[in-house]
Amino acid sequence: MLRARLHPQPQRHHRLSIAPAGAFAALLGVLVLAGFFPVRVPGVATQPVLAANRLSLPGLPAASGAGAGSELAARAVPLTIVAPQVTGDAVLSAQNSTEAARQALLQQQQNGQGAGGAAQQTDRTPIFFEYKVQPGDSVNGIAARFGIAPKYITWNNVDIISDVDALAPGMTLQIPAVEGIIHSVRFGETVSEIATRYDAKARDIVEFRANGLAGDPNRLRDGTLLLVPGGRIVPLAPATRPVPVATPTPAPASSGAPAPAAAPRPAAAPTTPSTTGWVWPGSGPLTSAFGPSHPLGIDIGTGYGAAIVAARDGTISFAGGNPCCSYGFHVIIIHDGGYETLYAHLSAITAQNGQKVRAGEIIGYSGTSGRVTGPHLHFELRRNGAHQNPSAFLP
Repeated sequence: MLRARLHPQPQRHHRLSIAPAGAFAALLGVLVLAGFFPVRVPGVATQPVLAANRLSLPGLPAASGAGAGSELAARAVPLTIVAPQVTGDAVLSAQNSTEAARQALLQQQQNGQGAGGAAQQTDRTPIFFEYKVQPGDSVNGIAARFGIAPKYITWNNVDIISDVDALAPGMTLQIPAVEGIIHSVRFGETVSEIATRYDAKARDIVEFRANGLAGDPNRLRDGTLLLVPGGRIVPLAPATRPVPVATPTPAPASSGAPAPAAAPRPAAAPTTPSTTGWVWPGSGPLTSAFGPSHPLGIDIGTGYGAAIVAARDGTISFAGGNPCCSYGFHVIIIHDGGYETLYAHLSAITAQNGQKVRAGEIIGYSGTSGRVTGPHLHFELRRNGAHQNPSAFLP
């Protein structure tokens, strides 16, 4: 009896031990199930995310097709940019180059405005460079430095006749950007005429960016300066070179030749046309006569700001120039009979391109623009392109 009563007790204890195990298994199942469906909280980053379609990696395009729409998990990595070492000299050199370029463009804009050029020139490159002669410089040495032939320096600077001429330190030269001729555009002149004059191609003139023509010859404006790429000074053929006309003023009977070119002029030049139609363009002594050492014209020692007048009736074909070098501000007048006169180194110009002027009419005032050692007027007279002795025509 005692055994029968005690036997069921272990069975009840066995059933009770199974219940905790079932509860533990159920809890474990709940945890496993929750792991497959985590709760996401908006706005909270669980780890760094790198969007491959937004960042350009070194050597890869910014928007790669393979990385589009994908994400790369990565830890935050600090970005370090290493700049190359720059010496103080390099910084100064860069500053100097920038300033030089700015000044060159500013000068070109001023030249275009002063000569009646196009208003929009901010994107133009210079047609020439201004170079200040240093001690020991020569035409050959300067030409080699700029990569052009020496003849293009002598052709574009009227004060230099040949390489043997001494270059005075401090004088300013105009160096063409490429081998070519710097030309003053006359009133009514065309690109074709300019190209023919310098044995060049009209297409090269209109397509040279610095000229600002943008390939259109109709955009040529008188009174401006342009560069004729590949142009050259074409000497007159002996057969076509004009023979100087007879001296308008009678020569002394004893000599049978014109009066000496170096003869001093009266302090006050007559402004009333002579029987030949010519008058002296300015008042003052003759400081440089026409000859081998001064083959282009004559110099008249006027004071600064003296009135300069037209030497004969004609039409203003050019009024402008660059004050830095060569002729400086100058005026060119065309006359009947194939004559042309030039008035250089002016301080101010009162005449306009295309204007009709009478002999003795004021066209400007003397000054020191261009290559000068003091205020004076440089006067040239040409017939059919050939330089003549002005003193042989003036009264």
